[in-house]
Amino acid sequence: MDIWYLIMEIVLLLGVAFLFGVVAQRLKQSAIVGYLLAGAVLGPIMFNKDVVQEVAELGVALLLFSIGLEFSFGRLKRMGARAFFIGLLQILVTLSVFALIFMLLGSFPQALAMGAIIALSSTAIVLRMLVDRMEIDSVHGRNALAVLLTQDIAVVPLVLLVTILGTGGSMQQVAVHIVKTLAGAGGLAAVFFLLFYIVIPKLLMTRDLFSNRELVVLLAIAAAIGSAWAAHAIGLSPALGAFIAGMLLAESPFATQIRSDIGSLRILFVTLFFTSIGMLANPAWLMGNAIQALFWLSVVFALKTVIIFFICMGFRMGRLSSLATGITLAQIGEFSFVLATVAFRGGVLSQGRFDMIITVTILSM
Repeated sequence: MDIWYLIMEIVLLLGVAFLFGVVAQRLKQSAIVGYLLAGAVLGPIMFNKDVVQEVAELGVALLLFSIGLEFSFGRLKRMGARAFFIGLLQILVTLSVFALIFMLLGSFPQALAMGAIIALSSTAIVLRMLVDRMEIDSVHGRNALAVLLTQDIAVVPLVLLVTILGTGGSMQQVAVHIVKTLAGAGGLAAVFFLLFYIVIPKLLMTRDLFSNRELVVLLAIAAAIGSAWAAHAIGLSPALGAFIAGMLLAESPFATQIRSDIGSLRILFVTLFFTSIGMLANPAWLMGNAIQALFWLSVVFALKTVIIFFICMGFRMGRLSSLATGITLAQIGEFSFVLATVAFRGGVLSQGRFDMIITVTILSM
């Protein structure tokens, strides 16, 4: 493909995402909804299926890299054990409930994958909503953030779970796959640790170089794209490699400067991710299955709200705060797109199930 034609497509995609984002903001919706719709409108017109999948995979990796940058062991420690258990229970109970429901409609691997997909909520949308409504320090706001942080931590093992479901085979083959994946991830982590903590600090930790913001931004870009490529090259998920790199950079000596200098890049990563995911939407499926989509949207919203409500009540929180937390987290999240794509490529989800879950996720947002 001509590189200038590809650049033209990306520029046009970002421009339409801007216009749709403005319209969404005018309608009191998150700009992310506009990005999704921009991808859904332009994707089928401008991009072929292979390009859509490649752009989506890169967008996923870039988003996970930016999320990884927000992690730190100090932040996890401050979260507290209680908040962690609330989030963990929410994931396990939601996954189990929806897996049981979908077992009546399909195979066990498909049901488990659907449960994992629905268990996650949207960090990007909820965080922005809480900030806009000045509820970030409210009881339900703090509860929601704790659950979301736990969900973000759980993304990597859930991706691994869905990947294993797609491999099939005997228990021995599954065990071998797990060992290979863990070994590959451990090897990548070791290489990134050497680069980010030993080699690169020696190059940057001088006054002239460290004060050059361009070098720090270039380091972040190279780490984001390079880690995704390295993971793909050894047979791992590019998203997993990018997340590991971002998480290690979050604890590096120059993490603070990277976070402050790549704010605009993070916006680009998020926009590319949501527009690329919007390309996966199938408007024709929605037109022909509107009642089914609305039914599952109602089921997801109601059950997730009820599950989170009773979990919060079990930890002796007030009824109103528990209900507000449940409603806040009742949608399906951006990382669910990651799981759905992995499951579809691995043959766990059929085309119909994939179209359904992508549509319901977008509608829930």
